Amino acid sequence: MDELKKIEFLKSISLCESMNDAEIKNIAEHCQIKKFTKKNIVFMEQDPGNMFYIIYSGKIKITKLNNDGNEVILSILGPGDFFGEMSLLDHNKRNANAIALEDIEFFTIARNEFLDVLHNNTAFTFNLLKTFAIRLRSADIRVKSFFLDDAQQKVLMMLYDLCEKMGVQKGNGMLLEEMPNQTDLANLTGISRETLSRIIKKFEMNDIIKREGKDILIPDYKDFIERFINEE
Repeated sequence: MDELKKIEFLKSISLCESMNDAEIKNIAEHCQIKKFTKKNIVFMEQDPGNMFYIIYSGKIKITKLNNDGNEVILSILGPGDFFGEMSLLDHNKRNANAIALEDIEFFTIARNEFLDVLHNNTAFTFNLLKTFAIRLRSADIRVKSFFLDDAQQKVLMMLYDLCEKMGVQKGNGMLLEEMPNQTDLANLTGISRETLSRIIKKFEMNDIIKREGKDILIPDYKDFIERFINEE
């Protein structure tokens, strides 16, 4: 990938918001390209952390294993999202696994270069902190959803969380493109795959969502929030 293509992509993502051309060019020069195929492990818990990742295309899941050895999905990330920063900042080992949900391409920045950018680029550091705040809010939504007894409400909260992080505005609606399989979505929600499938079908029948292939559309997102989210 040439430098111009890197620069154009970096200009489009929130991590590089409010940066001038020289600052973005400097970050692009630090970026190397890495590719992983679907289901490949990017890194594992307890691996040394020496790389910062920005997703150019594809999606990954951030996971941990519970005490029973079962996978727990902490987050699903897509194009424009970043990960891997924690180990670079606190010098500890990776605290979770990162696994490709589909063929994926990253920009990577080595630890020392990442820290140099943090020290020298105020806008980059501010945008990083702003994303931390957004992720904390997202984590709060997920924690609250796990304490809900109603599986349907858990699915509604999961859809809302994904829309806020990676939804694409489509008229009055919100589109979630290339969604993970139902096993991963059920894991993310904290319910069984069978229960998730039943609820998704019910939402379709009641026109709360529409599905086409792997895409999910919430036709009226404002109404969705007022009916199902704000009432909580």
